[in-house]
Amino acid sequence: MTEDTAIPPAPETPAPPSRFNRMLRRTMLTATAVVVLFALGALANWWFQVRPQAARLTDLTAQLATANQELATVRPKAAAADELQASLDQAHVRLLTLQALVLVNDARVALVQGDVSGARLPALTADSALARLQAEAGPSRADELKDMRDRLALALDEIGVDGFAAQRDLEVLANDLGALAKDLAK
Repeated sequence: MTEDTAIPPAPETPAPPSRFNRMLRRTMLTATAVVVLFALGALANWWFQVRPQAARLTDLTAQLATANQELATVRPKAAAADELQASLDQAHVRLLTLQALVLVNDARVALVQGDVSGARLPALTADSALARLQAEAGPSRADELKDMRDRLALALDEIGVDGFAAQRDLEVLANDLGALAKDLAK
């Protein structure tokens, strides 16, 4: 045999891994498996919980923006409606005042004509109009309207007994109602 044809020596078999290396390898595989499982759990959490909530949050934000725009257009209209309602309420109170004034004047005319029963009916109707007016005018005018109703009650008591005194009370009441109607027109 020649040197060239010599058989190479057999490769040395590696030494078996030590017990520590085997334990370290198992620990690394377990840790890698735990990290992979944790990553899969986090990915599943994002996919099934966070992503739908994020989409819902985006939708709700868009709805909120739309609602805020609508609210911005509605607020001035609501304020205008409140002003109109206040004007309507004041006009209604003024209408009741004018109705009571008409009824008081009807009673005055009937007294001048000497029709006692014709004077009593408008005066009684004027009392109901004053009662509604007192209920709707509010507490700021309660005393004033109570005095007017007392004046009308006094005139009703005097209609059959003393026509002149009744005429005088109805005239004072008509003046008070006229002043109230002018005040409400402002």
